Amino acid sequence: MRARHSLTVAGLGLLLGACQPQARRLLLLDEATSQPAELDATARPWRDAGYRVEYRRYYPHLTRADLDRYRLVIVLGGRGSNTTADALDVGDLSILTEWTLRGGVVVLGYPPNGEGGSANAFDRWLMNRWLAWSGAGIAIGDVALQGVTPQTAPQVKPVLTAGLRGTGYVPFPAGANNALLVADEAQVLARVVDGASPQAPGGELADRRRGVPVAAASRTGNGLVVVVSRSALGAVRQEDTVNLTGTRAFLVALARFTRRPAEWARIPPSGRRSPLRLTGGPQPVSARSPRASPPAGVSVERLAQQTASPLHTSTELPSWLPRQGLRALAGEFPALLPTRGPMSRQAALDSLTTLLDVGAFNILLTNAHVAPLVDSVPGARWERDALRAAWQQVASRLQATSVRWIPLVSPRDLASRGDTAPAASCPLDAALWARVVSGVRALARLAASHRELIPAVGLAFDETTRNWSSPPFCDAAWQAALAALLRDSTLSRDRSAWLKDVPLEARYDSLLDGGLLAPYDSAVASVVVQRASALRTDLRRVRPDLLFAVVLDRSPADWFTLSLIQGMSSPASPVLVFSSDPRARARLAPSGAAGALHMLRLDPKAVLEGGAGPSRALIRGQDGFWIGPAESFLAGPSDSLARLVRLIGKER
Repeated sequence: MRARHSLTVAGLGLLLGACQPQARRLLLLDEATSQPAELDATARPWRDAGYRVEYRRYYPHLTRADLDRYRLVIVLGGRGSNTTADALDVGDLSILTEWTLRGGVVVLGYPPNGEGGSANAFDRWLMNRWLAWSGAGIAIGDVALQGVTPQTAPQVKPVLTAGLRGTGYVPFPAGANNALLVADEAQVLARVVDGASPQAPGGELADRRRGVPVAAASRTGNGLVVVVSRSALGAVRQEDTVNLTGTRAFLVALARFTRRPAEWARIPPSGRRSPLRLTGGPQPVSARSPRASPPAGVSVERLAQQTASPLHTSTELPSWLPRQGLRALAGEFPALLPTRGPMSRQAALDSLTTLLDVGAFNILLTNAHVAPLVDSVPGARWERDALRAAWQQVASRLQATSVRWIPLVSPRDLASRGDTAPAASCPLDAALWARVVSGVRALARLAASHRELIPAVGLAFDETTRNWSSPPFCDAAWQAALAALLRDSTLSRDRSAWLKDVPLEARYDSLLDGGLLAPYDSAVASVVVQRASALRTDLRRVRPDLLFAVVLDRSPADWFTLSLIQGMSSPASPVLVFSSDPRARARLAPSGAAGALHMLRLDPKAVLEGGAGPSRALIRGQDGFWIGPAESFLAGPSDSLARLVRLIGKER
């Protein structure tokens, strides 16, 4: 009898041991297929609560195998413009329902208003349809919540009676949120501090004094459903300057709460279900059936394992870099155009150097308008001579100052006659890339004759190249990637030949279902790395110490920019990255680039309204800042903006 009891206890122990890994595993699906580094802040609180966070980037859909491997799934809505194939489909909705029936936890991170347009509206619409079908009693409203000013997000406070332990009492920032509508006040986990409450699904108005719900939960089936914005889930970022102790405490408490079913008793159970109607939305819902398992070759990546280290721990800082960091003024500088006369250019230079002096700038970033010197771009002889004379005039004027000049090539300027929109075309187009390389080489020769004045040359990307940040499936990229996959034996000749004939609109779906998205992304990125590395070798031949700069109106975390930086950088020759993303340092650190220095763009309007103090706090932890366009300095009263910029200092 005692032996039988021992066997029973041993069997129970084995069963509990087998269940324990599933209880601690969390699957993260992101419809935007973001870079893993961008989701580290989202994963960190869940890891701190004891979860093993696994991210499946290259197949953002649920499978039946996930039901046995994971206990919790976080679905992040919000897709780019590349494809609709990553949106939730009928198969996902059926797996989510079975997930809760089995006692699992579903966290819906809906995309808030503001970005994504109709794609994000569709994601919210579809999530609401599933919530209604599940009887969750929660709906994502269309109203975006605002703080004291329209530019700020409201403060959030936890509901202390909801059962979450360790949230604290102090209101905290939680990113962007839409108003949630709830059928029962006991479902609310967090509210904004102030604001009007919209109408609940049951028709009753919530108490305005309690604030608008921004996080809510429902016991659905045997499991739990949590609804919170994607922005709130990723609100914890170590590089942010605001105090996020309360934010971190709430998210960790929420993560721990999902692991303790006994504490869900205060959350009301699901109510009456509504019919599942998937017609009449912003776009059709895919009827794809769920797979038994992810496609062969699709893997998961563990997130939030360690904190990213500073960018330049192994980067050798340039000797000319000032102690206070780079302070750059950027401008289109149309006075450089060959059609402008020397007197007009001299007047523009005088105004510009005055601004540089008043604002204590040490770097000037300008478009070099290099098109007349680019191979394959037809131009008259007088245009080339006039442009070279203009460069010499600028160099002579700036050499009398302590300011250094970084001339830039803008791909939008490199249109050959007959092209309609070359900058918006494929980033791997051979003809366009040849023009870019030709323009950078021309600037390298200019820099070789002005070593003290020009420390770097580079590329400037604006809205005309915004589509380059999405994975490319244009003909040039498609053919280059398939050739690379064939060379490394990822694809057989027969499969490669079949894929070559796949039409543009079906290429992403073909890779998704075939488990080839990861090797395809790696292939196109390697092409950019190889081309950038070859260009770096060319520049070093012209001038060994010449640096490379990348100027962007967006984050540098996209595949193309990361690949470009990786190919152009080395520990002894860091790439100078100028972007508008305050979190770029953390996003660049794990990208594989050997070295990069980051300068943050300041908004001229924000500097005028807020003064030097907030801007000084914003650039803390950066390698400098840049501001522009230079024309904005001339639009205000006298030189007040330039004088404010002078007060923005950064001690290294």
